[in-house]
Amino acid sequence: MFYPDERDVLGDGTRTIKFSNKYETEDSPLAAAIFKVRGVNEVMLASRHVTVTKTPAADWNLIQPNLELVISQFYAAGLHALREGAAARERATMDRAGIDPDSVEGRILDLLEERVKPFVQQDGGDVEFERFDAAEGVLYLRMHGACAGCPKSSVTLNHGIKNLMEHYIPEVKDVVD
Repeated sequence: MFYPDERDVLGDGTRTIKFSNKYETEDSPLAAAIFKVRGVNEVMLASRHVTVTKTPAADWNLIQPNLELVISQFYAAGLHALREGAAARERATMDRAGIDPDSVEGRILDLLEERVKPFVQQDGGDVEFERFDAAEGVLYLRMHGACAGCPKSSVTLNHGIKNLMEHYIPEVKDVVD
């Protein structure tokens, strides 16, 4: 995780934005610059930090100084992480239009936003609602950023998130990544 010196990345109230490759970065000059560093696999921008995952063959000791240099020079130049209007477009595409806030899915989304995501994001990750199978009571989530592939993510998912969901939303019987 990288914290630009006293600078916001996306700012408060903006969800994380994940870039899986350099071709997805048209709205983010920062993500595009980071992908120019050899060995970068994924970039996730959050309110106050940047999470970078590396390719399996890359060595952190070699790419970390390059990433720190790219990020510091980016902000020293006075550039913005996203192009004008990109955050609004991202919110519109992720908007949960059509989901009743009082439905099980609506309550799950609220609980994820208010209680789960802030803690997961502190560790450089994020969690995304995929779907809820009401017949089976199974909640499908997707882990991103530093949480994807982390050995402790299963503990977070199976104990922390599952227990929280079962407590507040009894319709949830299981949580699956």
